[in-house]
Amino acid sequence: MPRDPVSFVVGATAAQVIGGMVPQMSPFVIGGLMDGLSLSERDSGFIVSIELLALAVTATTIAPILPRFSYRRVSLVAVVLALVAQGGSIFSVSLGWLAVFRALAGAGEGALYAVSLSVVASHCKNPDKVYGYFQVVWALVSVALFTIGGQLTAAFAHRGILALIAGVTLVLAPILLLIPDDRAKSGFRTEADMAQASPSLGIMTFAAIVLYLTASAAIYAFSAPLGERAGLDTTAVGYVLTIASLIGLAGAGVATVVNVRWGRAIPILGFSVGFVLVALALCLWRSPTVYIVAVIASVVIYYFSIPYLFGLAAALDRNGRWAAAAGSAYLLGFAAGPLVAGSVIATAGYAGLAGVCVAITAAAWGLAVVVIQRLSWSGAPPTLRHEIVMRIVTSNE
Repeated sequence: MPRDPVSFVVGATAAQVIGGMVPQMSPFVIGGLMDGLSLSERDSGFIVSIELLALAVTATTIAPILPRFSYRRVSLVAVVLALVAQGGSIFSVSLGWLAVFRALAGAGEGALYAVSLSVVASHCKNPDKVYGYFQVVWALVSVALFTIGGQLTAAFAHRGILALIAGVTLVLAPILLLIPDDRAKSGFRTEADMAQASPSLGIMTFAAIVLYLTASAAIYAFSAPLGERAGLDTTAVGYVLTIASLIGLAGAGVATVVNVRWGRAIPILGFSVGFVLVALALCLWRSPTVYIVAVIASVVIYYFSIPYLFGLAAALDRNGRWAAAAGSAYLLGFAAGPLVAGSVIATAGYAGLAGVCVAITAAAWGLAVVVIQRLSWSGAPPTLRHEIVMRIVTSNE
């Protein structure tokens, strides 16, 4: 099988980074708003939540109709909107206008995030592998963004971190021209490559991604308090997260190499079990050594898991509509995680958080397994399905 076009992969990766930068850098954005505009935790969280909500709503809204338009044109319009909104946010001193600009930025970023997933699903022969490349790039980019972002936030508050986001967006914007200027009707993937799945499978995949990301984000959002419970200070936790991002390359690399060689069921079971063990270790033990190992393992598992979840969505629809919707599911789960974790910790403590994360992960795994099984059945050739049915009938007789 020929390799996927490099230009598509590079252009889609640029759209992925621009679209996902704000969720990745949200801790610095919140801290910068608190320092630069003297906003409370509630108001700062409100501003970031507006942007994340705009991201998710835009990705959800655009997903069904995205294949009808030129991916390149949608990307260019979206990046212009994001850049204008970033500039307005940097110089805004009013909470109301800041909320408006962040919502506009979220709309542009959400469109780019959806494009990055949809163009891969519709144009690449092996979406799972390309989604693995995304995670490799994220692991590398995150180290640089965390380091520079912390320094700029400390020096210039919210204007520093927003300027960094705008600068990276501006640098990557020309690469979006590598995205194809056509609709998702190209013949890069034939009908034999995948079955056209029913909407129910798409809904179950959407729910599985939301649930898994909710549990993952719940642990990530409280990684600092968990570290303090284990006896580490905030600076030490920052170092642990930076090291974890570097080692997280291993997870992305394994996902890219292994790909779907063993199918999707085994890798999804593997990272689900791994995340359950990580959640139990972080929430139930207070050892610094256990914390460091568990946090590093959680990042490795995260980078390993995302390509398979996005790849499962890409397998549902040859036009990439469910792949684009998967981006919305990711963002919704990412936004819901801290809310769920905070509520659970307030009522049942960290032991309760461990139990909830285990239950949510089990539910996500169950939904994913059902989708995989039904896809395997619907994707079988008619003659094979007939043979299977006849064997079942014969055995019953």
